[in-house]
Amino acid sequence: MSAVPTLSLTPLESLLCGLLDHACRWMSDVDPQVECEGRTYSFSQLCRPNEPSALRCEARIAGGWVRDKLLQLPSHDLDVSLSTLTGHNFALFLQAYLASDAFAATPLKATMDAHAHGATAISHIGKIAANPEQSKNLETATARVLGLDVDFVNLRKEVYEGGSRIPIMSFGTPYEDAMRRDMTVNALFYNVHTQRVEDWTGHGLDDLRTGLVRTPLEPAATFEDDPLRILRCIRFASRFGYAVHPSIVACLAGTETPEAHTRAETLREALSRKVSRERVGIEVDKMLAGPDPRRALTLLAELHLYPAVFQPPPPMSTQLTTADGSPTHAAPEAPVLVISAFFDSMLRSTEAYASLYTRLPTSWLAHLRDGRNARAVQRLLWYCIALLPLRGLRVPQGKHTVWAGVATMAVGLKLGHRTTKDPVRNLYEAADLLHDPSLERFAPEGVLSRRARIGLLLRHSSITSPALEVSLPNALMAALLVELVALVDGPDLRRDDAARVLDTYAAFWTYVETEGLAAYAQSKPIVDGQRIAEALGCEKHLISRLLPFAVAWEIDHEHVAPAERVEQCVRDLQAAWNDGELVPEAERSRVVKRSK
Repeated sequence: MSAVPTLSLTPLESLLCGLLDHACRWMSDVDPQVECEGRTYSFSQLCRPNEPSALRCEARIAGGWVRDKLLQLPSHDLDVSLSTLTGHNFALFLQAYLASDAFAATPLKATMDAHAHGATAISHIGKIAANPEQSKNLETATARVLGLDVDFVNLRKEVYEGGSRIPIMSFGTPYEDAMRRDMTVNALFYNVHTQRVEDWTGHGLDDLRTGLVRTPLEPAATFEDDPLRILRCIRFASRFGYAVHPSIVACLAGTETPEAHTRAETLREALSRKVSRERVGIEVDKMLAGPDPRRALTLLAELHLYPAVFQPPPPMSTQLTTADGSPTHAAPEAPVLVISAFFDSMLRSTEAYASLYTRLPTSWLAHLRDGRNARAVQRLLWYCIALLPLRGLRVPQGKHTVWAGVATMAVGLKLGHRTTKDPVRNLYEAADLLHDPSLERFAPEGVLSRRARIGLLLRHSSITSPALEVSLPNALMAALLVELVALVDGPDLRRDDAARVLDTYAAFWTYVETEGLAAYAQSKPIVDGQRIAEALGCEKHLISRLLPFAVAWEIDHEHVAPAERVEQCVRDLQAAWNDGELVPEAERSRVVKRSK
């Protein structure tokens, strides 16, 4: 990377930069007018002069787009920072420029028509208001320009008036704006007028080259501005494999002095209470869906942030109970780090735990590593790992209690019910159903063979639920990961004991695979409930209890010719019913309670 790197832009990005440059020059030269909130304003009325410049309004692309272009990564969202206009006002003037005769007469118009491939020059302009209480300090305008998603916002600084300790957002210089950003690698600008990368912090390009997460100001000042930046630093460190600057570690660990400890506690409290839970959830989800969830979990634990993220928010965090209602605390997160190391080693096929995971069938591992929707399946399992300290713990919800992990996902992180909360809850329920899946557990019982018992188990909605991305591969893995927690010994697993557990799970998977039982996980019974009720002469409320026996019969009678299966199944169910099987005699009649 050269001292003053250049960016390789796509044709549309080049057009956008040219458009922004032309629009700024047009505003400076023409002093155009726009309608805003029912009134007409000229550019000079809305322009907030700052420092002397050749242009009365300058545009720079900021942050992640510049970083990703320098790293030669794809980037589709652009943040445009304006020197003297709010983002919304600039977007209105840009819209006016695109509709002007001045723009129509430029070569840029013809070039855009040739390269935009029908994309609308600028879409509807959205406006997102500032919300300082949730650390959202700037008004932002959003639009699609030439088919690209663009946010517009002004350069900013903080001004303290009188004796107030509450800052007021004001227009700032590029330097002032860069120094108030979250990380140096995200504080780089691309000046559309000079076509140069600008590094106002003096560290951004070097930190990008060496792989370092550093805050432009002292970490405490950066994090106090927006506590979510604490999580962003962790996410970027795990995403890019970057080191975390010692000043950030010292700030969040708070171990140097009593004052440092108090400051760290204050920052964690601000993260829990000041930042919207949706914003926290977005960052956490990006960590666990990213390239290195294990590193993210490790950093959260090392920096004492785990409870702020993976526990229900206050006041529920102080109301944790065991299943019997006894007050308790979340378990330590240390075992999470061992389980995450095992799972990470298994997914990446590294040597760390090869002596263990190689005991598992390759077909099972293939499902988790490379199967359909493998990344989505892995993400759910990472949530299962992250929530291990809450296993078995409850919190109040109305007149009842719920698993604390559900409260963490739904309330603490505001994650989607169908995308996260429901499938992770299913996987934890599956862990109970599949715990210690030794074949001896499934010995024949009544009319049910071992094969039928296991086949019916796979039909449980907590084990097989395609709409939630839950199926035997990840349900069985969730059970295995939960069971391994008891074998954590310091920074490792008790390997001999763990090997025996893995062998049990491997034998179960192999049995299911060899017997072809996965085919019955979603199959419809060959006999419908009405036919069963008529043949057995039973009450209809028993149909749901009897249908599984029809599936069990099919599992055990694959050899029967298809044309004969239905009648043979009915006859066999009838015989079992008459022998007192299927449903105990005492439970065959519905008992109607008399009303008082």
